[in-house]
Amino acid sequence: MHPRNPYRNPLDFTALSAAYPPLSPHVITNSSSGRKTIDFRNEEAQRRLTEAIMLRDFGVVLNIPSNRLCPPVPHARINYVLWLQDIVYAHQTILGPSSRRVRGLDIGTGATAIYPILACKSDPSWEMVATELDDVSYGCACNNVSSNNMDVSVKVEKASVDGPILFPVGKQNFDFSMCNPPFYGSQEEVAQSAESKELPPNAVCTGAEIEMIFSQGGEEGFVRRMVEESERLQTRCKWYTSMLGKMSSVSTIVHVLRARSIMNYAITEFVQGQTRRWAIAWSFSDTHLPDVYPSFLSLATFPLITPKQQTVARISSITPKHALYTLLPPRNTLSQLFPSFSPSKVENALFEVLQAIPRVSATITIPTSLPAPSSASAPSTPASGAAKGDSPSTSTSLPVIFVEAQENTWSRSARRRNQNCQLRKVGDDHDEASVSAKDHSQGHFYPSRGCEGGVLCSVECQWIYGSDRGLYESFVGHVGRKVGAALKAGT
Repeated sequence: MHPRNPYRNPLDFTALSAAYPPLSPHVITNSSSGRKTIDFRNEEAQRRLTEAIMLRDFGVVLNIPSNRLCPPVPHARINYVLWLQDIVYAHQTILGPSSRRVRGLDIGTGATAIYPILACKSDPSWEMVATELDDVSYGCACNNVSSNNMDVSVKVEKASVDGPILFPVGKQNFDFSMCNPPFYGSQEEVAQSAESKELPPNAVCTGAEIEMIFSQGGEEGFVRRMVEESERLQTRCKWYTSMLGKMSSVSTIVHVLRARSIMNYAITEFVQGQTRRWAIAWSFSDTHLPDVYPSFLSLATFPLITPKQQTVARISSITPKHALYTLLPPRNTLSQLFPSFSPSKVENALFEVLQAIPRVSATITIPTSLPAPSSASAPSTPASGAAKGDSPSTSTSLPVIFVEAQENTWSRSARRRNQNCQLRKVGDDHDEASVSAKDHSQGHFYPSRGCEGGVLCSVECQWIYGSDRGLYESFVGHVGRKVGAALKAGT
């Protein structure tokens, strides 16, 4: 579950039903635990629960038609939105906040338009475009948006059977797209899935056939088509994303991406109770995501406390034996340990090493907080049972060094090249060496500390921008070796 999910603790159904009386007839006592709950296999109870949460916690009066999907808010829905916030605000501490509004696209928004509403209620600086193919769901989505006075933030557009899935991207640019695709490929697949389960489901499925089935391959076929369309649209959308309900689909889509040489991608998972879902993101930009959020930066002020981390680009909890391990993208976050050296010594050595590398700029900054969207940590009205007071302040006294490499001057071949040729000077202190977009790379380094019974300092580098991964990794390795040598020479 996402660390910022306000429903990490069990819901207080007594308080929730008091805030929304239509839920009261469905509140029961669990015979095993003695706690109040509802029968999640009761379709009406599920609908009243979603209505109650949306009204009390988000101020939204949600109309859920009886013949369309009822979205369970506390589960993958809110986790997906929070992950997208992590993507959008990944480097805000270092690069600063953007002055423009964030624009997202929801593919197949459904009758409730749940994702756009959650996204814009959680962060009012966002605006969303939502698409819907089904006539009934389209009409209901429009009504849910307008009846809650969200027409300025959310626009619902009608999709067509023969048109492209990502058709709004051709008309304007987006920071991200999101999608909860149809899960099955046929009615037979639905029946086979139900028969293969050893135990009955914990919750009733309320989805209509048009919401659950995509005849051209289910979720794999749907997302494959999104990948194909995104190749033509490229950076018109910065991050294309989709949820996936089957682990096998993750493997399929990763192979689709790799076959097209799309290597800037991310995989995460959403876990809440017995429900597990995955999500994948890919981009044609040269901007890269951190492996986890928050990164080691948050350990600076809390050396003995490891804050809860959420996967952004790589699932950190799986081992090399896990089926998904080989599918994970290359690491964007690299670190090197320097045992027995204080953070201040490592910091000084690091900065001196960076300053000595030609055509590399290094700027020290001390962020006041980790990237955090406005109103992103909790609903507008905190959920009863939501965890409180367990997120430490994220201010830090340790520095972050923002680094920009304009040219490869550190590799062995680059040093050999510089020895064999004299750059012709132009003007006073400028040379004529050209700098292409491929040469330009950005990242940040920061020392962090965290161990029990001693000092353990590490330097972590996060790749922010660039197109040559080999160059980034060689730079990090070069800096690590130089810092290690400098520290040993100073002892």
